[in-house]
Amino acid sequence: MSLEETHQVISGYLAGHEGNWMAETIEFHDMTQPEPYRGRTAVEAWLHRFYVDAFADAQASELRCVAGDGLAAAEWVFRGRHIGSLMGEPPSGREVAIPMAAVYEIEGGEITRARLYYDGAAAGHQMGVRSGEGG
Repeated sequence: MSLEETHQVISGYLAGHEGNWMAETIEFHDMTQPEPYRGRTAVEAWLHRFYVDAFADAQASELRCVAGDGLAAAEWVFRGRHIGSLMGEPPSGREVAIPMAAVYEIEGGEITRARLYYDGAAAGHQMGVRSGEGG
């Protein structure tokens, strides 16, 4: 896969996080979770929970993207207002701005594997979650 094709796939995906850029057998690792999401349907459901159910006005502002032959890395700031349960936490109504980064493997014009990195504790703090505090 050429550099240009890799960049086209990753740019298309980052524009709307739509499943049509993913392989049916994609493996998506949210590195804050113990197990990856496997398969396009599971990844689309997770993205919907994140971008629609858990946050209002959710958007990812791309800071930079580096693409190689079948491999891409991107960083962005995720912004939204916490309106729905996320990982069992009740909605806080707070605005968040969470720096994120991901590495994508691309074959045949589709993302086959993704690894998403962000500071889950900092995200929880922005949402008003006080994990680990005793009372």
